[in-house]
Amino acid sequence: MMILNWTGQGINTMTLGGLVVAIGSVVDDAIVDMENVYRRLRENQTAGNPVSPLQVVFNGSVEVRVSVLFSTIIIAVVFAPIFALSGVEGRIFTPMGIAYLLSIVASTLVALTLTPALCGLLLVNRRLPSTETWVERFSHRLYRPLLKFSLRRPKIILTGAIASFVASILIMTSLGQVFLPEFQDRALVITTILMPGQSLDATNQVGLAIENTLKKDPRIQAVQFRSGRAQGDTEVAGVNVGELDIQLSEEGGKDRDKAIEMIREQFEKIPGVVPNIGGFISHRMDEVLSGVRSAIAVKIFGPNLEQLRQLGQQVQSAMGEVSGLADLQLEPQVPMKQVQIQFDRDAAARYGLSIGELSETVETALNGRTVSQILEQQQTFDLIVWLQEKYRSNIEVIRDLLVDTPNGQKIPLAQVAKIDYGTGPNTINRENVSRYIVVSSNVAGRDLGSVIKEIRNKVKQEVQLPPGYYIEYGGQFEAQEGATKTLLWAGGLAFVAIAVLIYFAVKSIPATIMILLNLPLALVGGIISIALAGGILSVASMVGFITLFGVATRNGLLLVENYNSRMAEGQPLRQALMEGSVERLTAILMTAAINMGSALMFLSGRERDLNIRGAFIHLVADAAVSVGAVLAGIAIVTTGWLWFDPAVSLIIVVVIVVSTWQLFQESFNLITDAVPAGIEPLAVRTFLAELPGVTSVHDLHIWGMSTTETALTAHLIMPAGYPGDAFLVQVNQQLHDHFGIEHTTIQIETGNPTYPCPLAQENVV
Repeated sequence: MMILNWTGQGINTMTLGGLVVAIGSVVDDAIVDMENVYRRLRENQTAGNPVSPLQVVFNGSVEVRVSVLFSTIIIAVVFAPIFALSGVEGRIFTPMGIAYLLSIVASTLVALTLTPALCGLLLVNRRLPSTETWVERFSHRLYRPLLKFSLRRPKIILTGAIASFVASILIMTSLGQVFLPEFQDRALVITTILMPGQSLDATNQVGLAIENTLKKDPRIQAVQFRSGRAQGDTEVAGVNVGELDIQLSEEGGKDRDKAIEMIREQFEKIPGVVPNIGGFISHRMDEVLSGVRSAIAVKIFGPNLEQLRQLGQQVQSAMGEVSGLADLQLEPQVPMKQVQIQFDRDAAARYGLSIGELSETVETALNGRTVSQILEQQQTFDLIVWLQEKYRSNIEVIRDLLVDTPNGQKIPLAQVAKIDYGTGPNTINRENVSRYIVVSSNVAGRDLGSVIKEIRNKVKQEVQLPPGYYIEYGGQFEAQEGATKTLLWAGGLAFVAIAVLIYFAVKSIPATIMILLNLPLALVGGIISIALAGGILSVASMVGFITLFGVATRNGLLLVENYNSRMAEGQPLRQALMEGSVERLTAILMTAAINMGSALMFLSGRERDLNIRGAFIHLVADAAVSVGAVLAGIAIVTTGWLWFDPAVSLIIVVVIVVSTWQLFQESFNLITDAVPAGIEPLAVRTFLAELPGVTSVHDLHIWGMSTTETALTAHLIMPAGYPGDAFLVQVNQQLHDHFGIEHTTIQIETGNPTYPCPLAQENVV
């Protein structure tokens, strides 16, 4: 925690995840050192000519020091590919990698310095049990026959290992692929799109109809609809676009997929409406990856809009044959009736007018221009000049619009421009200067990788692209492919570096090859576990394999170092393999058990939603109890009850558990301060809705910006007009006093377009 603070890393979901993952590894070095010293001290007590116990502690620590140090360096190299990730995946996993590596480095320093000192204080000058503990005896009783069989029948073991590896590779080729596991957040954002040209009233009617229907379902806790976007909004959308904010109840969160399926069924009852359903976080992530709020974005590029629309319809038809797609839609780029104004350059020149001057006149009349500000009841409003609304859509009025010439003459706009009705696209999208149209979709009931593969095959077979047109597949799958390629080439470089480090540690090419062979064999269990857990491979799974490689390398290095030491003392190869393997069994089993225990904390998470404060508290509490119990168990198993009075042993166990809890209490307090207790979105929404002049609240989001700061964004509808800065300062102060929210960004939309107010006002209390 202190090192994270020194390096400027805050506590968030991923850094805390890195600490929890490291819990199983931070004690590995100390276990290896302590177990070896303990065994050497016990052997020294039964020897005929015992040496100084402190010398035994020193020799036992030095014996495993190379393995401990090199294994830490190798784990750092193994984790290096994570830092090569870019984009969203890099932002997600880099903090976790930093937290993990900092924890491992700190634990190695402790194992090399503090652990030997504690062994000298606690184990020296004490009578240790002469016999093995029951755990050691039981594990050795099971392991010795297996080890003897392996040494007698090495071909059978090697054949079985190779067969298992080949089988796991075959299984891996059949696994599904996704970018990240699906977020189980209960906050949903549903984008509804009507055909371009639909009025704001029509969009509102559709939204209110679906809103009233969903409110009756017990799986829905809260639902609000908003349509269109305010002028100058960061997200451009017409009045035919609406968004539905839905908060699932606890009942709906228990079976999120069923709740989403129910919502889709309700939308199917409304003709002409295409929904796009997803979680708030996943929608934002999709938007960052491809610019589209969907997991799959098929972009068709080309110069001609009509041709793009035809190709888009063909791609949509081909994708409709693929099972597992949901919310399939073609971007509504359609011709619309427009008032088109074409300036006559020759006629304008005769009157001494430029095209720029004419454009400014038309823009002022139809779009408005701010010319001044007025003060009314301590509130400032922009003064805008433009035509009245009923005249802005009247083509005859536009033709008769008077234009001032340099000589003071006023002429109708029709004398210098051709004004008539025509058709044109409602929107034109460009990327890298090229026009494009998007066919988007989400995935339900299948993995993303197999769906994309089938879509590519269908589109390739059924859609013929003219010259100058091409297709790009974007979204989460594109990011997943990029992350996989990055991890593969970075992993290859790391593999070479690991081989060099292992050779310097064991100074033997055959031993180096033997340790490296553990890496592919370590994949077998991981792949089988993924297949049994749903058969979906993600970037997060690959990061898990990276951690697994580090553990496998550490175990192999410990064994080979022990073999080399025994053979250097003159032991035959078979005896060195037999005794060295049995000797290291306890340490390997203990480190493996602790790593498994730390992983189980993720699998047994009780908080399913993305309530960050609750999830953090559960993780910290589970981690504290788990580590305390593990350390207490290690103390009991390795030292035994024979030389300690049971009461004294109980006191030591209590001290270890309490100390561990105090260690994690600091992070607990930081997390508690990060999101102050008592913040409930529904309570905040109610508070904002009851403010004077507010008719509705939209886009309410609350999150922790750091360990000490909380932020809020909200969109308020206030038809009476902008209430002034003093009102916002008062609201911000009340949010801070009542809910502990420091940063607020409040967007206000007024109901009078003639007097627009500032679209966003940000204040920091």
